[in-house]
Amino acid sequence: MRKLAFLFLAALPLHAQNWSASIGSGPFVFGHFAERTSSIGNEGGSSTTRSRLSATTRAGATADIERDFGRWLGVRLEAAWTRAPLSLKSATGGSNLSLDAGRINVTEFASPLVLHLNRGAFRLQLLAGPAYGLYTVRRRVAGGAQLFDGTRGRWGGMAGLGATWWLRPRFGVEWQVAGVATQSPFRAKDIAANGRGVRIIRPKNGHTTLGIRYRF
Repeated sequence: MRKLAFLFLAALPLHAQNWSASIGSGPFVFGHFAERTSSIGNEGGSSTTRSRLSATTRAGATADIERDFGRWLGVRLEAAWTRAPLSLKSATGGSNLSLDAGRINVTEFASPLVLHLNRGAFRLQLLAGPAYGLYTVRRRVAGGAQLFDGTRGRWGGMAGLGATWWLRPRFGVEWQVAGVATQSPFRAKDIAANGRGVRIIRPKNGHTTLGIRYRF
């Protein structure tokens, strides 16, 4: 977090100009946190099953503040929040199964550079930069799943595409799609006591939001 704040504060002028702020909301889609392979024995031999740990798609919120350097380049400090139940799904298909582990709360911070692709009232942007995710897991029961109870932070990166329609010189409607990839907050022993058959995956979370932007 200190690294993100330094990158943003280093770009601040002594007086405010070319500033804007935005809030938005939309669906957050989670990537896979981990995959477990298990062998099941029976009279005819044995079979192998694979399951993946993820979280159910839920609505979330975003907010950011941006400083533009001329017409084409800017820098943002973004934050995003969502809360979702953890889910376990077969890697070969099937329905989601609810885990006793509870829910996961995700807070993401990012400080991307913003490249404005065109001029005019309708503007397109490309975004890319470092990101930091805070993952908080709240277990419902002590038994069953071995998932941790608490908060873990993970570094990563983000990239996205946005479009802003400036209805007034200071007010616009904004759409954005962004992907954030961080290290998984889970460890192999969180999934299985001995960690066997568990592969930790770098989750690629995505969110699409619609909101408003105000320039000041």
